[in-house]
Amino acid sequence: MDGQELLLNAQGLYSIYEGLEGSTNVVALRGLNIELKKGEFVSIVGTSGAGKSTLMRIIGGLQKPSAGSIKYNGKEIVRMSEDDLVPFRRSQIGFIFQEGNLIPELSGFDNVVKTLRYADVGFSDARKRADELLRSLGLASRMHDLPHRLSGGELQRVSIARALANNPALVLADEPTGNIDYANTDQVMQIFKDLHNDSETAFLIVTHSQHVASYADRHLELSDGMIIGQHGSGSNLYSLAESRSVVVTEIGNLTLPPELLGALDQYGLLWDFSFDVNGNGPRIIGKPSIQQLDKCPVCKSDLNGDTFNCSSCGAKLN
Repeated sequence: MDGQELLLNAQGLYSIYEGLEGSTNVVALRGLNIELKKGEFVSIVGTSGAGKSTLMRIIGGLQKPSAGSIKYNGKEIVRMSEDDLVPFRRSQIGFIFQEGNLIPELSGFDNVVKTLRYADVGFSDARKRADELLRSLGLASRMHDLPHRLSGGELQRVSIARALANNPALVLADEPTGNIDYANTDQVMQIFKDLHNDSETAFLIVTHSQHVASYADRHLELSDGMIIGQHGSGSNLYSLAESRSVVVTEIGNLTLPPELLGALDQYGLLWDFSFDVNGNGPRIIGKPSIQQLDKCPVCKSDLNGDTFNCSSCGAKLN
């Protein structure tokens, strides 16, 4: 993806929900940064409560962040009015939800046509576009059936057609395979992969499944409202500098950054941890209980001399 133009640049995103009376506020996103290039296929992986759906709604302009900036092609959308956001979403972003969100009284064909008509596409052109899309997704014989007569995989293909109807720059998919079985999951994800290969549309998928994430060119790991890891083509390890953190939860669980987890997996308990309190606050410092590392414990590449970071993968070694 090197050299490709930046489509999305979101910086410092916070989302804070007011807690119920007597309880503390809920922080869903904690200063999150994310960039997406034109035509890129990226997945975001995280468990329930990690902030995935909140992030998707904010990136899609469906919800305002508590703080932060979101730019599409350099244009800020956070301060847009709803009157301006509606045409922006219709022309630039396609949405695919876990539940499908199809209008139950309309056939799959008419659901796609209605999306196009909302975008002021003429009736004849809307019908032609809907027919072409649904046929290309293997629904030639089922497109005029009502949603309740379609299988889970067929419903998601209608949702994909609806999301692609206006040729968006970005398709956002929130757990798109959450309600379908394993076989249909692979079919739907292969459709995403093929569409990505054949078009300039960017895809951003949030999921709890590592299997689903593996279809993307790059995937990000989301935990407790922060991006804590990146994998795949175009990953930028240095962008994680501000979110590499050691977190102790209220019940005493210890969450470690991914490069430290890799090192611990290699050396087991042979690590020394100490606390350092300085002007910036306390830090937890960890290092192997050995004199010298010959290979990076994360990516296994050779290390040359005394170093604090692996030159190949960026893992912190000291």
